[in-house]
Amino acid sequence: MRTKIRLLLFTLSLFTTSGSIWAADDVMMLFTAAQSGNIERTQTLLTNGVDVNGKTTSGRTALMGAAFSGNVRIVKLLIAHGADISLTDNNGNTALGDAAIFGHEEAVKVLIAVGSDVNAADKNKLSILTKVNRAGHKNIAKLLETAGASEGGGDAEEE
Repeated sequence: MRTKIRLLLFTLSLFTTSGSIWAADDVMMLFTAAQSGNIERTQTLLTNGVDVNGKTTSGRTALMGAAFSGNVRIVKLLIAHGADISLTDNNGNTALGDAAIFGHEEAVKVLIAVGSDVNAADKNKLSILTKVNRAGHKNIAKLLETAGASEGGGDAEEE
């Protein structure tokens, strides 16, 4: 009897801590749909109440996935559904940083226009501009500088 009560309490705790025992799967489905460019699936998941700001185990959001892949339509869709542009993953990376570092100029423009922090730095204190310059994306570096970005080297720049 005691084991059954413990199991019941454990099951109930899953619902109260995450809202759904499937919440993590839902977030991963949204992340995957956004990163792969599947706008219909992304829209369906959002309509069905999947948390637009939910994070994968590595701290990645659907907005980060869309920005990483340069899926501008999905970036705009997620922002329209309340995606938080300031969230960071477990390494301190942002959606703007992902779009910038991987050379997705249009996604960078959208994220800057909605107020993304152009001076965000990762856990190594490397700024987006520093990483973009290292990647050789001159047009994106100019966009960031025009928006007020500055270099930030952190620990990794001392190499």
